[in-house]
Amino acid sequence: MNFMIAGSGPAGIFAAEAIRKRDKESPVTIVTAAENPAHSPVMLSYWMAGNSAPEVLFFRDPSWFEKTMIDVRPGSPAASLTPSCKKLVLADGKEVNYDRLLIATGASPISLSIPGIKSKGVASLRTLHDAETILEESYGVRNVVIIGGGFIGLKLACHLKERGLNITVLEKESKLAVRMLDRRASKILEENLRKQGIGIETYVEVAEVLQERGWVTGVKTKEDLTFTCQRIIVAVGVRPNVQWLAGSGIEISGGILVNERMETNVPGVYAAGDAAMTRDSINSERVNNATWPSATRQGIIAGTNMAGGNLTHASNFSMNALNLFGLQMVAAGHSYYDEGSEMNILLEEREDRYRKIVMKGGRIIGFILIGDISGAGLLLSRMKRGDEMTPELRDILSSSPFPDRNLPPHLGFHHGLIFAGKGDPS
Repeated sequence: MNFMIAGSGPAGIFAAEAIRKRDKESPVTIVTAAENPAHSPVMLSYWMAGNSAPEVLFFRDPSWFEKTMIDVRPGSPAASLTPSCKKLVLADGKEVNYDRLLIATGASPISLSIPGIKSKGVASLRTLHDAETILEESYGVRNVVIIGGGFIGLKLACHLKERGLNITVLEKESKLAVRMLDRRASKILEENLRKQGIGIETYVEVAEVLQERGWVTGVKTKEDLTFTCQRIIVAVGVRPNVQWLAGSGIEISGGILVNERMETNVPGVYAAGDAAMTRDSINSERVNNATWPSATRQGIIAGTNMAGGNLTHASNFSMNALNLFGLQMVAAGHSYYDEGSEMNILLEEREDRYRKIVMKGGRIIGFILIGDISGAGLLLSRMKRGDEMTPELRDILSSSPFPDRNLPPHLGFHHGLIFAGKGDPS
C-alpha cells in the first residue's frame, strides 16, 4: 500500500503515526507546504513572549521521520488532484501516485477586505515565519492593535503584553469568544484583562487601516473611533485550504465534507484537521472544528482507517482551555447560551469562580469553568458519551470533589490530550 499525506500539521502527523502502528513497512509520504514540518501553531505566542524554548514549537523531533521511515518533503505543497488515476500534482509540477490519500492541508488566516489592509505592519499569526516577522518588525513598537477577540487573539494579547507592549483588542461582536462564551463569562475575561492593562473594545468593527508612507499608524472603526498603533495583528479566524481541489470531484462546502470515518465522497481519499468539515455530535450540523485536539483525533481516525482499521468520529464538539494571567478557563460544546434560552442551565458564581453547565433533554451539551476548572475531564467524558445529568455532576457546580489541576503553560493539553487523559481518539 502506498500512503500519501498532504500536510504536516497535527492531523497529518498523527495520521502517519497511526498508519505506522498498523503497517510497519508500506511507504508513507508526507508532502507539505511547510518548511518546518510538525510545527505547533498553538505554541507560537508562548515562544513570542519568551516563555518557551524554540524546540517546543515542534511536536515531533526531526529524527522522528527517519526512525519511523516516513518520507517527508518540506516546501512541496499539493497543487491539484486527479482521483481517477490516483495522482497528486505538486506545486513544482512533480507528480506523485498513491493508493490512499489523506488531505490535511490545514487552513489559512482570514484577511479583511478594508482599505489599508496591505500596509506594512499588518500581520496574521499562523506560522513560525509569521511570528518571526512580527518580532522583527516590533523593534521600537509600543502600541499594537489585535483585530479579533477570539481565544487566539486573547492569548496573543497576553503574551505580547508580557513583552511590554501596549495592547488593544477590537472585537466586532458584543462579547469575546462569541462561539464559546456567554455574556457573563466574556465580562469576567474583559475585567481580568483590563486589570492587566490590556484594552478591550467590543461591538466595534474596523473600517480602515490608517497608514503613512506605507506603514501602519492606526485603525479607524465604523463607529468613528480611532486607535493609534504601529502594528496590527488580524485574528478573525481561518479558512480551510481547499482551493487547490477545484475540479477534483472532492465534495466541498466550506471545507472538505467527510463521514464519521474521515472519508470523502471519493474512495481512498480521506480528509482531517482544519481542512475538513465534520458533523457536530450535539446538533449534527457540519462544522469546521479548527482546534488542536480535534485535528489530532481526526488524524488518528483517518490514519487508522487508511491502514485497514475501523474507527469512527463518535464525539465532535469544540473545546478550548486558557490560562490568561493566572485566570484559568475551560469551555466546551455549546456553552455560549445565556439565561432565558430554551436550554436548562445550572449556574454557580462566586468571587473567585464561574461554573456553568448547559443541558438539553437532560444531557450535557456544553460547559464553562472559570477560576476553578476541577471536574473538566469528567464533564468532557460525560458529554462524549451523551450521559444524562446525575447528582454527582450537579455537585461539581457547588464543590470541588476532584484534586486541583492547574493548567500547565501549554494550556492543559499535550499536543492533543487534555489533562494528559487517556481514551479512544473520539
